[in-house]
Amino acid sequence: MWQKLKPYQDSIVLLSALLLGGMIGIYLPSLALKLKPLGQIFLNLLFMIIVPLVAISVTSSIARMTDLKKLGAILVSIMGVSILMAIIPAVGITLLALMFDPAQGVTLDLNQTVSDTSGKMDFVALLTTNDFSGLLSKSNILALIIMSVIAGIAIGQSGEDGRKVSALLDSFNTVIMKIVAIIMLAAPVGLGAYFASTMASQDPQLVVTFARAVGLFLVACFIYLTVGSTFYAWLGGGMYGIRQFWRHALEPAVTALGTTSSLATLPVTLRAALKMGIKPEIADISLPLLVNLNKGGASIITALKIVFIYSLLGLDFTVDVFMVTILISVLSAFIIGGVPGGAFLGEIFIVTTLGLPMETIPILVVIGAITDAPSTVINVVHDLNASQIVERLNRKRIEP
Repeated sequence: MWQKLKPYQDSIVLLSALLLGGMIGIYLPSLALKLKPLGQIFLNLLFMIIVPLVAISVTSSIARMTDLKKLGAILVSIMGVSILMAIIPAVGITLLALMFDPAQGVTLDLNQTVSDTSGKMDFVALLTTNDFSGLLSKSNILALIIMSVIAGIAIGQSGEDGRKVSALLDSFNTVIMKIVAIIMLAAPVGLGAYFASTMASQDPQLVVTFARAVGLFLVACFIYLTVGSTFYAWLGGGMYGIRQFWRHALEPAVTALGTTSSLATLPVTLRAALKMGIKPEIADISLPLLVNLNKGGASIITALKIVFIYSLLGLDFTVDVFMVTILISVLSAFIIGGVPGGAFLGEIFIVTTLGLPMETIPILVVIGAITDAPSTVINVVHDLNASQIVERLNRKRIEP
C-alpha cells in the first residue's frame, strides 16, 4: 500500500500541510496571521533563486538540444508539434473555464494592489528589457527566458568552445538544482504558513472553488485524452494509427499515473512506440526530446490556473490577457515544464509575469499538486501521438 503511494509522497505531504494551514486560517485566524513571516521567508528564498535557476537551466537545456542540429528537419518537426500540442489544450481549457467559471462569484480579498492588467498590455516590456540588469529581476522572467534561449542556441553553435561552456553550465545546473532541493525541504511549512494567513480573512467558500476548478480540469482531461488523442493519432497514421495508438497507449498511461513522472515512464513509452510500429530511428530521437518539450498537461493546467485566479481576484480577462495566458502556457509546457527540480517555478512565473499578489501562489500550488498525476498522463500519452505525427512528417527522410 505505502509502496504504491510513494510516487505521490511529496504531493501528499504538501497537500496535507496546505490543508492544515487552511484549517488554521479558518478556525484560528489570529494564530494564522502570526505565521505569515514563515511563509514570506520561504517565498523570498524561491524568488532569490528563480533568476539563476531560469537562466542556467534553460540555457543549458537549449545548448544540449542544438547538438542535434545535424538532424535539423526532424528536430524542427518535434519542436513545432510540441508547440502546437501546447497551444491547442491551452486555448481549449481557457475557453471552457471562461464559459464555466470555477470561482462561481467567490472573490479573494487580499487588501493589496494588483497590477492593472485590464488595459492594453505592453508586450515590448513583457518580452524584452532595455538593460542587462533588467534580466536580473524576477519581474522580467519572459525576457530572461528569451535571452536564455538565444544564448543556448549560440552556445550550441560555437563548436568546441561552446561544448566547454555547455559542460560548465551543466555543472552549475547541478548545483542550482541542489539549492532548490534544499529550499524545497521547507515547502510544507512555508506554504502551509502562508496559506493559513491567506485563508484567515477569506470566505470559507473559497475551499469549494478548488473542487470546482479541479472538476473542470478532470472533465477537460477526459475530453482531451479521448477526442484529442484520437484526432492526433489520425493525423499521425489515419485509421490504422488510431487502432495502433489505442491498442498500446494504456500501459504508458497507467505507468505515468503511478509514477507521476514522464521521465520515469520513458522506457515504457519507448516500448509502446515500437509496438505501435513507429520506426526506431524516429522513436529513439523524438521521445527523449518530447519528454522535456511536449507537456500538454502543463499547458492545460497553467491556463486553468490563470483563468481561475483572475476570476478569484475579480479581474477582467481581456483579449490581451488571453494572449499572454496562451504564451505563458506554451512556455510552461515547452521550456519551464522541462526544467528538472524547478518546483513552483510555474506558479512564480504566472505571478511575476502578470503582476499578481504573492498570496495567490499557495492557491496555485494546491491546484497544481492535485492535478499533477492526470497532467503527467496527458504528457506521456501525447508523446506517443507526437511521435506518430513526427514520423509522418519525416517519412521520406527515413525511408531507405
